[in-house]
Amino acid sequence: MTGSPGLRSESPAGSTSWTWITVSIIVVLVAIFGVRWGSGVLDKGPTWDEKYILIPIRDLIEKGWSVETAIDFQEAKGPAMIWPYAIWGAAAGDSLNTIRLLSVFCFILTLVPLLVLAGRCGLPPPTWPLVAVGLILLPFELVLCELVMGEPSYVLGVACLLAAVLWGAGDRDHVAARVAGPVIYGILLVILLHSRVHVVPIAGGVCLAMAWRDGHRSWPWWVASIIAGLLRIPLWMRWGGLVSPLYQDMHGFGLRLESLTYLGATFAIPFAVFLLVWFWRYRFLCWWFLAPLGMFIGLLLGVFASPDLVDPHTWGEVRADSLFQGPTRSLVMAVAGAESAHWIVITILSMVGLGGLGALGAMALEERCDQPTATLARIQFFTMFCAWGLYMFTQGYVFDRFLLAWTIAMPVLWVKMLPRWTWGLQMIAMAAILAGSASRWLW
Repeated sequence: MTGSPGLRSESPAGSTSWTWITVSIIVVLVAIFGVRWGSGVLDKGPTWDEKYILIPIRDLIEKGWSVETAIDFQEAKGPAMIWPYAIWGAAAGDSLNTIRLLSVFCFILTLVPLLVLAGRCGLPPPTWPLVAVGLILLPFELVLCELVMGEPSYVLGVACLLAAVLWGAGDRDHVAARVAGPVIYGILLVILLHSRVHVVPIAGGVCLAMAWRDGHRSWPWWVASIIAGLLRIPLWMRWGGLVSPLYQDMHGFGLRLESLTYLGATFAIPFAVFLLVWFWRYRFLCWWFLAPLGMFIGLLLGVFASPDLVDPHTWGEVRADSLFQGPTRSLVMAVAGAESAHWIVITILSMVGLGGLGALGAMALEERCDQPTATLARIQFFTMFCAWGLYMFTQGYVFDRFLLAWTIAMPVLWVKMLPRWTWGLQMIAMAAILAGSASRWLW
């Protein structure tokens, strides 16, 4: 008797499933602790954004809990990120490497909802270690989970949210799941909104994907999303903005098309491989035109709204860094050489990235609506579309690592939707990115 999508199965297939679950866990454990013990991170002081994030965490540990320390702290992250680290530090010890251990545990636990997603999407157990490899190589994930950063707990929460959605969107006759699913989703969304507001596109992706699947019967997901959004308003009012006052100039509203161009270029990392597969096999899908449409939009943005990657910007002080930060910017700067040629490289990347997203959308919309893979792939497509569109209205920083939580479903979709040879190409590309980011931040 074969295992059901929820990772439950009877013997002997059940024992086989648990064997591959164990292998997947071992792969993740070897990666996270191998880097922790094999790199220089244990000997490094505060790294990356740790010097900022540790201030409110240690204030809670040392000064105790009060409105001032628990709510009115100064950080770009919300209480749902700060509080768990403070609780862990108070219980286990407040040394930097001890606090970092919570990020390590979040990384390990993220594998659980990903394997649930893999099971529900029908991936056979021998492929689950490939999902674990995809998690390890997902850009920035392994590196950030060695540090005290906002992403580890946030990404874990998003993975759990997606697992709740696929469970609640399962069998239409499973009334309990269809009621409890949106409720659990709403609770997780409230928590995530109090961690990072960047979860908003994921809520948009869930609502649009469920509306595509169920039409007017998708209303519970919309209601849950709206209620979760309303519950974020009190913190917004207290802070007077999306983030605490000291950081509001870095996360402001305003029209800026250049953000669309840069984000489109960053999409090349997770989605370029889908454009390759589209050219090779899927040019005749019903929604085939999404890929060339994405490439055309990328071309227009690159020509008419190319982002400035080098000159300083003024927000009360002169900053020598760009508003656009990450491997994409580094690649453009390295390949183009002269500043006058940057727009050429970023235009090509934007075409590839948005074309790849369109190819994913064409493949996702081709799937049968009653299939969990279709639901997950559409959530992924609509999430990225919403994230890309919303950043037209921001004038703050745009980091490549924003994609991390938005693309947490990709380790499952890469294995499910790609031929093995293209999956291999994707892993090689991401291994190169991991090597670069790890060598910079951990060694």
